[in-house]
Amino acid sequence: DNMGKQIKVLAVGAGWRGSNSKSLFNGFVKRGCDVRIIETDSYFYNYSIPERLYMRVRKVPLKVKFQKFNKTIERMIDSYQPDILFVVKGLWVTEEMIQYAKIKGITTIHFHPDFLFDDRYHTSVILDKAILSYDIVVTAKTTEVEKYKQYGCRNVHFMKYAYDPEIHHPVKWTEAEQKVFQTDVAFVGRMEPSRADALNTIAQQNYDLKVWGTKWDKIPKNYELNKYCEGRPIFCEEMAKVFQGAKVSVGFLTQLSTEQHTARTFEIPACRGFFLGTRTEEHIEIFRPGIDADFFSNTEELSRKS
Repeated sequence: DNMGKQIKVLAVGAGWRGSNSKSLFNGFVKRGCDVRIIETDSYFYNYSIPERLYMRVRKVPLKVKFQKFNKTIERMIDSYQPDILFVVKGLWVTEEMIQYAKIKGITTIHFHPDFLFDDRYHTSVILDKAILSYDIVVTAKTTEVEKYKQYGCRNVHFMKYAYDPEIHHPVKWTEAEQKVFQTDVAFVGRMEPSRADALNTIAQQNYDLKVWGTKWDKIPKNYELNKYCEGRPIFCEEMAKVFQGAKVSVGFLTQLSTEQHTARTFEIPACRGFFLGTRTEEHIEIFRPGIDADFFSNTEELSRKS
């Protein structure tokens, strides 16, 4: 313990309010650390069509952006001299960068809020290489721990998801908002075919239903569910209002891999919503079924409990 010296953390990840990473960065601040953030959103994500094609072929973003981003990290390491380099997701942080930090005596930590191995959305050829260099890798997915180890990561930690008390709490709403958010059943998240099928079953039973999130415009045109899709993602206080306004908030786990619990597991109850989730061992450990939350194992049980 450096005589009570303030720990300096260089944090790399999404910086928008409501993102997992931003909440974690704030956590370091609350623990009394000095935190500097390099936001990935300003470099990546707003891709033009030519850039998308380039990425599809080359598997990395445009050289200019990619190099500028890593150069920024290098310069921050030199000028700020952090104790910890904390990277969330880090699709485009190179192996060289991690090695550079380690040579300088910096502890390097990687946290992946998604799947490193089974979900092509949330990995990259760069991360595949770099992940082996981090001192510590942290995952919120129990099933990934073994995979990280088999892949060759030495120091793997499991950490449950959590909610951010600054964001996930009951929120006051206006009468107009009440009309927008009040519903029998709500779902917030990305479209996956199995989710669409399950929610379509609920839609066919004339429940009042609201679905928020991305890719819902891709569901079959003949689905009754089309009437209930809000057509946009939702974050922070608005998400809190959705969970409060619904009698039941559905918590699907992704089909892209085996998942036992997710951030929504905690966010929904924190906003005073009622959580109806996929039945898993972890969910049953966290909540008392039928009291704190309820669970379903198939679509039939989901629609019965909704």
